[in-house]
Amino acid sequence: MRLVIDARMIGAGNTRGIGRYIKEVTDHIRPLLAENDDMVLLQPTIPWYGISEQLRFPSIIRVSKPDVLWVPHWNVPLFYRGPLAITVHDLLLVHQPASAKTSTRSPIMSWLKRLGHRIILSNALRRASVILVPTQSVADDIKQYYPLTSSKVVVTGEGLSQLPASGSPTISDKYLLYVGSAYPHKRLDVLVDAWSIMSRRHPDISLVITGKDDVFLSRIKSQVQNNGSDRVLFVGLVDDQELSTLYANATAFIFPTSFEGFGLPPVEALAAGTPVIVSDIPVLREILPTKGVFFFKLGDKDGMITAIETVLSDLPRAEAEAAEGGQEVRRRHRWEDTAKRTHEALRSIAYHH
Repeated sequence: MRLVIDARMIGAGNTRGIGRYIKEVTDHIRPLLAENDDMVLLQPTIPWYGISEQLRFPSIIRVSKPDVLWVPHWNVPLFYRGPLAITVHDLLLVHQPASAKTSTRSPIMSWLKRLGHRIILSNALRRASVILVPTQSVADDIKQYYPLTSSKVVVTGEGLSQLPASGSPTISDKYLLYVGSAYPHKRLDVLVDAWSIMSRRHPDISLVITGKDDVFLSRIKSQVQNNGSDRVLFVGLVDDQELSTLYANATAFIFPTSFEGFGLPPVEALAAGTPVIVSDIPVLREILPTKGVFFFKLGDKDGMITAIETVLSDLPRAEAEAAEGGQEVRRRHRWEDTAKRTHEALRSIAYHH
């Protein structure tokens, strides 16, 4: 089997979640390859989502002569013809098209981008022999929106990457931690509203928010100023060493998101032994255990405050439960298992063509 992979996004430094996913799965597939198998990582300097991806990339793929092409995202060139597997990480842009950078563009440009996404995604789902997804929640979504393709879906799961050992605390106060983007579907607006109350009740605790300083985060910063909230620290993008340290030293991790395909940050936080406070949505119920996890109704500021208070009122108990939950997520989410399921699905395409 000659497996060719679109690896342009590889590495957490690119598109963090997808980049890490590609790196981990390809690293763990390599030992599974048979002696006569060949794995090729294509990394041409062709930007994703652009015209050159559609026009130039197919010829590069053809030259590589794949028995199977795996595109670990939905952005398959429309003119590629051949055995194909894709990964669909989520259907966020189907559900909430405004939760993306395109929503900051002109209305016409945003409409064109959304149209392009729908066309390319539909084509990829139709053309693929196998559709890899991280969770049953994404599989159910595809069944609902693209029922004719649901028989091709394979749930592979995702894994926990080995982050560096945590270092000395860089923040002296107790703090609640959020890790991720500030896109609208992450519901940081609810977190900031809740914090305007919590910060007055708990003057010894700060709120730490990571993430790229973009137009969405600027809106959250403005909301913080308008609320008059104290002790909100925006620390920007962090590397894996800083991330590990932030997780390990946080009083609790909070994740108010309305939509995820998997939801890696709360899994990583729990693996570090930190109690997690998350919105009660199906995918987080699927991937997280009950120990060390405190759910609140999606979008419910008061429910979020109650969950935070529950953790703070008996922190030793919450930490003890988080230690148990951390052991469970390490058992449940392993890249070795994801790679094995992915490899089996890719081989099934090679031997059916």
